[in-house]
Amino acid sequence: MNLMTKIECLLIGWKPEILKNCREVSYSTLKRYVAAIVILSIIWGIIGWNFADNYLALKSWYGKAITSVFFIAVIVFIERYIILSHGKLTALRIFRIFLAVLMAVLGSTIFDQIVFKNDINVQMKEIRTEQINAEIPKRTILIDGQINEISNTIDTITSINRALYDELIKLPVIVVPEVTNTRRQVGKDDEGRPIYEYDRTVAQRSVPNPKTEQAQKNEELLKEYRDREKALQDRRLNVANEVRNEYEQADTGFLEELGALYSLLGKNWIVRMFYLFLFLFLTCLELLVITTKGKGNCDYELLLDFQLKQRKKELKTLDNQ
Repeated sequence: MNLMTKIECLLIGWKPEILKNCREVSYSTLKRYVAAIVILSIIWGIIGWNFADNYLALKSWYGKAITSVFFIAVIVFIERYIILSHGKLTALRIFRIFLAVLMAVLGSTIFDQIVFKNDINVQMKEIRTEQINAEIPKRTILIDGQINEISNTIDTITSINRALYDELIKLPVIVVPEVTNTRRQVGKDDEGRPIYEYDRTVAQRSVPNPKTEQAQKNEELLKEYRDREKALQDRRLNVANEVRNEYEQADTGFLEELGALYSLLGKNWIVRMFYLFLFLFLTCLELLVITTKGKGNCDYELLLDFQLKQRKKELKTLDNQ
């Protein structure tokens, strides 16, 4: 028995000591088992490598390699569990078919995310845009309320000033009376105290309409409110930019891309057909070993069954004694 055959036996869990006493059909079965495991190992090694690269944020080649080896090890041990099982396989077959479907769904999903990466990126941009448009109002609702309040105040003051200016155009100045009181001595009384006589002069003087000053104060108030409104608008714009940067720079998670993929599946029948094809392909590959496995399909397994029966007889004889 050559070294390669021993390595193949080690891979699937067979004993070289038993295999060397078997016929060619057992060697053929060994090759089929190994071929199935190698095929699955290659596929799941690629899946593990891309999974580590895209979703585990592992940029080093050895980190990706370790993840890939982990995926391969899981596949090898699952298939060895089936290969090394003996007796009735009905329940095991049902379980393996169920597991194959689950693994095919997972594998085809990851493969589709790789194949349709550009389309998923476009879909992700649409989803992120919807998320941004929904998040911005939540974070700016308080600022929007303040802006609306100031805007209403500005409108009110502007309306008042407009009325004042209309009035000032009609009456830019007003005439106000100016009263001047003068006193002059006209003599003295019997006791020598001075006697005064008062003169009152009334004149009219034109002065600027006092509402001009009120209008100027309103203009100053309007400037203050507009500055506050501008500051709030800049703050709102900064919040909106922060939200956009936060969503655009965030790493894309596996579940996010999965949602984008299934959204894409719902829109495009070509993607659905390819996903179905890949799913069926992986399901068939996952079932290679279980379809090869059968009771007494090679003399290696017949020898194991024979040894098991002989051991049962020996134990039963010992028990009777």
